[in-house]
Amino acid sequence: MLQSSVERHPERPALIFGDRRLDYAALSTEVDRLADRLGALATRGERVALIAPNVPALVIAMFASWRLGAVAVPLNARLREYELRQVLADAEPAAIVSLDTHQGYSFADAISSLMPHLPTVRGCLLLDAEGRAGDERKGAARASAAPELPPDVIAVLYTSGTTGRPKGALVTLGSAEASAEALAERLALTPADVTALVVPASHAFGLGCLLAALAAGSCTVLVDAGFSLDPVRVAMREHGASVLHGSPALFARLLATERDLFAQVRTGFVAGAHCPPVVLERLDEAGPMILNLFGMTEMGAAAGCRSDDAPELRHKTVGRPLPGFEFRAAGGSAPDDPGELQVRGPHVTPGYLGKPDETAAAFDGDWFRTGDLGTIDELGYVRVAGRAKEVVHVAGFNVFPAEVEAFLLTHPDVAQAVVVGVPHEKMGEVLAAYVVPSPGADLTPGALLRFARPRIAGYKLPYAISVVDELPLLPSGKPDRVALAAGAEQREPAGVDR
Repeated sequence: MLQSSVERHPERPALIFGDRRLDYAALSTEVDRLADRLGALATRGERVALIAPNVPALVIAMFASWRLGAVAVPLNARLREYELRQVLADAEPAAIVSLDTHQGYSFADAISSLMPHLPTVRGCLLLDAEGRAGDERKGAARASAAPELPPDVIAVLYTSGTTGRPKGALVTLGSAEASAEALAERLALTPADVTALVVPASHAFGLGCLLAALAAGSCTVLVDAGFSLDPVRVAMREHGASVLHGSPALFARLLATERDLFAQVRTGFVAGAHCPPVVLERLDEAGPMILNLFGMTEMGAAAGCRSDDAPELRHKTVGRPLPGFEFRAAGGSAPDDPGELQVRGPHVTPGYLGKPDETAAAFDGDWFRTGDLGTIDELGYVRVAGRAKEVVHVAGFNVFPAEVEAFLLTHPDVAQAVVVGVPHEKMGEVLAAYVVPSPGADLTPGALLRFARPRIAGYKLPYAISVVDELPLLPSGKPDRVALAAGAEQREPAGVDR
C-alpha cells in the first residue's frame, strides 16, 4: 500500500504532524531506517508491540514492522502500566517500539518495570513523536517462545470480550488491502485530498482510514486530540482538511461549537458507535457528506453508506455490505424484528490470538457474531437497533464495565464495584461507578480517582463515583445495573479531569 504511493507520488506530502511534513519518499526512508534497527529485535512472523498515539512514530513503526515481515500490534497510547502488562503478556511480542513519554507519562519507566514479566521480549526501542529512535531497553529473551501465526497475518488489533480480558483479533494482508481499497473508493479519495485523522490509528477504524489515505496517495494530518478540540481546529484550519473521520460524539461537539470548521470538509466517515440521525442531518446542513460506517475490530469496515444513497438511508442505516462481506440478522422472527447481526466473508478475522475457545464462541459456523441487534431490508441496507453486549461507548472508545470493575477492585479499600454507562451530551456515554468500601476503610471518591488516574486510560475513568454501603441486587443475586444506571443519571459528576 505504501510502496505503490511512494513510486507514484514520491514528492507529494504523506504525513503532517505539527510543523513536520513527510513526503512519500521521506516516509519510506524513515521506515527503512527504523526497520534496520528493529531487525535486530524481531524477525519475520514475530510480533512487534507499538505504543504511540497519532504521531509519525506510530506510522513509521508499523510499516517498519511490515517491511521486516513482522506482525504489528498497535496499542492505545492511553493505556497505562496495569493495562499494558495484561495486553503485552497476551501478545507475547519479540520487541516493543514505544514513545519515550507522552503527555507527562513515562512509557520508558513503565516498560522498564514490565520487562521482567515479559519473557518473549528481546528489547524495546524508544522513539520521539516524529519517529527518531533513541534509547533501547534490553529484554531477557534470546529467542521468541511465542507461537507462530499464519503467514498472511500482518497485525493483531486488541479488543475485549464481556469479561474485559484483552483479545487480539488477527488481521490478514488481504483484509487490510481490501478495506483500504473499499474505503478509498467509497470516499472517492484522490492525491489532492487531505485527511484529518482524529480517530486512533491503533484501532480498526483509524487504521482503515489511514491505510485508505496512503493507498490513495493523499495526505494525512495526524491529530493527537485526546478529548480536546484544539488539535482538531489546528489541523482543519491550517491544513485545509477535505476529509474528516470521527465518532458521533466528535461530530456532535464540532457541530455545537465549531460549525465553521466544516466549510472545506468534503466527506468522511462516522463510526465507533451508533450515530443519531439528527447528527447526520445537521452535518448535511453544515456542508460535508459524512457517511455512516459499520465495522468491528474483528472485521474492520464491513458496511457503509454511499454519497448517492437517499438521505433517509444515509441517516438511518449503516448502508450496505462492502465488497467481500455478507450480512444476516439471525433470530429475527420477522423482517422488521431485530436479530443478531452476523457477518461472513474472506476479510473477517480468522480468530483471536491464542484463544481457540473464544474464537469458536465468536462464530456460528462461518458467521461472525457481532453482538449487535439489527435488521436488513430487501435492498440490503443494514439498520442497527442496539447492542446486545454490555459495552459503553465513551467518545468513540469501547469500554467494558467488567474491566474497570476489576481494576477498581485492585484498590485495597474497595470490597465491591459495579460500573454502568450513562448518557452524556458530549461524550455519548460515560462511566459511573458504585463502590462498597472494605470494612473499616475511609474511602472517598476523590481518593479513588487519584488512585485511578495514573493507572488506567482517561476515557475509562468513572465520571461519577458513589461510595455506598450496599448494592441493590436482583433476585438472582446479581447487581441491579438498570437501577444503578438510573440513579447515576441523577448524580453530579465526580470532576474527572480529562
